[in-house]
Amino acid sequence: MKHVSGIDREQITLFPDSVDEYISSDNPVRFLDAFVDHLDMASLGFKHASLRETGRPPYHPGDLLKLYLYGYINRIRSSRLLERESKRNLEVMWLLRRLSPDHKTISDFRRCNSQALREVFKQFVLLCKSLSLFNAELVAIDSTKFKAINSRARVKNRDQLEKAITRVEESISHYLEQLEQNDEDEDGDEDESKGSLSKEELQKKIEYLNKRKKRLEAAADEIKSSGDKHISLTDSDSRLMKNEGRIQPSYNVHAAVDSKNSLILGYEISQNAADNNYLSVLAISSKQRLDAEELTVCADAGYYDTTDIKECEDNSITTYVPIPEQKVSKKTGVPQPDFYHDRFLYDGDLDTYCCPAGHAMNYYTTTKKYDGRRVGIYRTAACKNCTLRFSCTTSPRGRYIYRWEHEAVLDRLKQRLKDNPQILKRRKEIIEHIFGTLKKIWGYNSLLVRGLQNISGEVALMSLTYNMRRALSILGTQRLIYHLQEI
Repeated sequence: MKHVSGIDREQITLFPDSVDEYISSDNPVRFLDAFVDHLDMASLGFKHASLRETGRPPYHPGDLLKLYLYGYINRIRSSRLLERESKRNLEVMWLLRRLSPDHKTISDFRRCNSQALREVFKQFVLLCKSLSLFNAELVAIDSTKFKAINSRARVKNRDQLEKAITRVEESISHYLEQLEQNDEDEDGDEDESKGSLSKEELQKKIEYLNKRKKRLEAAADEIKSSGDKHISLTDSDSRLMKNEGRIQPSYNVHAAVDSKNSLILGYEISQNAADNNYLSVLAISSKQRLDAEELTVCADAGYYDTTDIKECEDNSITTYVPIPEQKVSKKTGVPQPDFYHDRFLYDGDLDTYCCPAGHAMNYYTTTKKYDGRRVGIYRTAACKNCTLRFSCTTSPRGRYIYRWEHEAVLDRLKQRLKDNPQILKRRKEIIEHIFGTLKKIWGYNSLLVRGLQNISGEVALMSLTYNMRRALSILGTQRLIYHLQEI
């Protein structure tokens, strides 16, 4: 018995007559080719989609889009690696008809077409909708951090920038003194033999340091005008965030995912580590893309924002968001759990609250919060002689209860959470594995481009290719191609 052996390298072999014969009918690249050919590149806003009458002809944006889709699906994101694949990968040769663009052309395509890539993502969402891959019943919303192309050491605060500017100025003064000394020295060749810099070398160093000084001064001006504590010198749009247990320059990516097949409906990119203010944005855009009259949305406690929840309800969107626990002073330990805000019962007919001690708290006045919300203040004179007062409040004026003018929206949310606690558990099942797939399995935990606008294009490619792989797994290549031909 022998091991399985290969064919003799000198054996003459008759290869197929065309490259097409190497690509099977169910190969995913056939769907990539059909999908991109189905798009109207000019209407989507791709650069070079419309040709000029003069100049060197560019690559068709559809060919470069096919290359990127193939790369991201197969975990190849680098423009240099994509260039290499175009010269050796048979599937890419078939897909691009043996075109081999250089890495600069490939990189510029992603950088210059970020908005158009977002439109392609939307087009694929519409395709999935026409294939009934969404059920438009429950949408989960969550976020994750992606590391930016910016070293932690390149993040500076105002004091660090001022010190860096001072050091650069000292270096410039030092080189100017050397330049002046060289001009005064009659024997320049003798200085060069001693190892000193020539006049041309000194001028280049001074020119470089002046440019560096201008960049640092611009960064200092930006940090003053923006009010931020830090600024990233490599990618100024990134911000310091806690990411996987470390503080890193990052972006916060929010996503909305449909529950039927865990397909991404939409995404938003934030420079803020917090999640609030994005619930209604993602929920409303998801409802519009699904063309649904009503929608149910769930998210974690980070998305709890009263105005967002009301805006969702105004747009026929039912929300399930955990209500954060009341903050208790670490210094005093007040209020005790029995005197939390939710233990004060509201009577809508009398417009009064009943405190845990049984006292009625009447309407006192109305005020405006910092975010513009109007809230009513309720209080009672019984606090002065209440035996439970020191478990309830430390204020000498007694306990105040604040009621938002749209507090009924939050009351309905509390009741929903009580009646359907299982919906919050489903959120993890729907969305969290998507971030795990992108970051841990595919290795997309850091970004390859800089700037908020360019990041949007890269996240579009990640989301689009994730959806494509899901759709190909569910329906298969041939069925997807057949559906495109029927449209």
